[in-house]
Amino acid sequence: MNAALLALPLLLAASAPRTPVLVELFTSEGCSSCPPADAALARLAQKQPVEGVELIALGFHVDYWDYLGWKDPYASPEYGERQRRYALDGDDNRVYTPQMVVDGTRSFVGGEDEARAQAAVAAKRSKVPLRLSTRVEGDTVVVRVRMDMAPAQGLELWAALAEDGLSSDVKRGENVGRKLSHAAVVRTLATLPALKAEEGGFVSEARLKLAPGWKREKLRAVAVLQAPAGAVSGVAAVELASK
Repeated sequence: MNAALLALPLLLAASAPRTPVLVELFTSEGCSSCPPADAALARLAQKQPVEGVELIALGFHVDYWDYLGWKDPYASPEYGERQRRYALDGDDNRVYTPQMVVDGTRSFVGGEDEARAQAAVAAKRSKVPLRLSTRVEGDTVVVRVRMDMAPAQGLELWAALAEDGLSSDVKRGENVGRKLSHAAVVRTLATLPALKAEEGGFVSEARLKLAPGWKREKLRAVAVLQAPAGAVSGVAAVELASK
């Protein structure tokens, strides 16, 4: 048989689009159990170990461990509130760190093996294709999401900017003396306005402010279409446009 014909299935597999799956980690630099989960999230994002799946990672740093003596520099009360909404509607009704949530439906103590297994299951569910693009205007990133069809009623569209390559030398608290590294740290997020009909589809835009000190070359934008505190119907990620 012709060698080119033998290679064709491999070429088709390599070019087939991967199904995007969102992996959220709720974590804190004030939690001694969190560093292994932070490392697991980084490996998942870098190695992409699930065949046919694009793992889109987001690290949400919560502030409710700050009272132990170390204020997590990446934490926000908004992220803890997001986690609590999952607990109210989730499958175990608990809030803890490190907690991973895969595609808004399954939560568990942050771990690489469980995340891979849950991502493989989540990838079997159909997703709404999101076409995500960005443009930088001074200290603002304009995030634009386009869909071919209007989504189902009751879904929310939100976007985040996440930064890789962050680290801290922890001076106090449970992780005192440790240098902690993080990937996909959520720097900011916003709910997008209602989609508007445009020729050939539906579009929504949001403007997200860039703060001094954020490394733009390490940032990426993530857009998520999701039931409130529930299942993810669509997700996409892109690097920031250079201009």
